[in-house]
Amino acid sequence: MIPRYPRFVSAAPFVLAAFLVACSTPGNYRNDAAHAALLETLRQCLVEISISDKNKDFISPCIARDVSSLNGIARERLIEALGPPRLCLDQTEIKFPQKDECPNNQYPLWSFYRHAGSIDIGGGPQLVCTANTSLHCVTVEWRRTK
Repeated sequence: MIPRYPRFVSAAPFVLAAFLVACSTPGNYRNDAAHAALLETLRQCLVEISISDKNKDFISPCIARDVSSLNGIARERLIEALGPPRLCLDQTEIKFPQKDECPNNQYPLWSFYRHAGSIDIGGGPQLVCTANTSLHCVTVEWRRTK
């Protein structure tokens, strides 16, 4: 049997693959129990920073956790889970968030450390959502600020 439209038949698998890729969530993140537990653990670590001894430096043990499974999470979902970002980062500078959110061209970040008796913002591990102006984090990663 000779197909009537051979070009369409041979292109169908490619069109289907492109459709599935376009409709899928970018990255590794899935709204499941394991990811919910990781987000809750990160949230608890942020709480622990605020209630720990203010007279001692503190770095959260959460920084040892692999957060790459959060790649692809919606920025909104990450903010919902961790609270407003502490800072917003772009290619040239660090700014404070406006209205509990960073503009789309800036990366939200959360500090997982505190310096004793200081309001200093730098010199510790930060959780960063690199988003490249998208509504999802392309990567979620640990970075140490200077």
